[in-house]
Amino acid sequence: MNIRRITLATLVITAIGLTACSSQTKRSIDSGNTTSVSDTALLTDATTVPGNTTPPATAAPVTAPPATAAPATAPPATAPPATAPPATVPAGPSLYDEVSPPGLPTGHTDPFVSSGTLSNGVYWVQYLGGETITPSIEVRQAFFGNECVSQAAAVGDECLNDIYVLNDPSREIDNLPFSNGVHLTVSDSNTQKSYFITPDELRSVRASSPSDPAPAGFSFASFPFKMTVQGGQIVKFEQVWVP
Repeated sequence: MNIRRITLATLVITAIGLTACSSQTKRSIDSGNTTSVSDTALLTDATTVPGNTTPPATAAPVTAPPATAAPATAPPATAPPATAPPATVPAGPSLYDEVSPPGLPTGHTDPFVSSGTLSNGVYWVQYLGGETITPSIEVRQAFFGNECVSQAAAVGDECLNDIYVLNDPSREIDNLPFSNGVHLTVSDSNTQKSYFITPDELRSVRASSPSDPAPAGFSFASFPFKMTVQGGQIVKFEQVWVP
């Protein structure tokens, strides 16, 4: 019997306590407090309760470092490749430009055959006229220096002015052409100077009609020519001044 009374008393006291707590909780809400002691234990730090003025913690924004431009770097100086200047071909002489007089062989000009094409060589000729490209010429052989003396003595003659020309044999040719770019010169009888001309001008000079660039008082003289032949063409036709 005593145990039962104690149990009933305990239940009554427990009920009274629960009623008191419930009343206390209601009074706290009415007074503006949003949590009770028991409620606070159930809430976490991240929960926002109405009426709580403390703002949530905010992480500071991540700020990227300012972009830094790479320093401007000038490209390494590169020297241009060495370039050889283009080869230039010197211009040839113009009409009546003064040129060097022709040199004479030390012994003799080349002998020649009586017919057929002349071989490559140097010949002593007299200009007779003919066509512009195919002059009419007479070929003979000439001797110089010691050979001039010996050849002249062989026929009972003498070497004059260091040149002796055989009268025989001789050969006339009118089908040997001038080459393109032939080096053709004439000699001034008054000054002994040599001048460059063209095949056209040679015909004009022989006809006593030299062009305007000709030196004052210039006229054609019947001096012989030293003729150089290569490949069946006249590549040089140079007049030799003789006393």
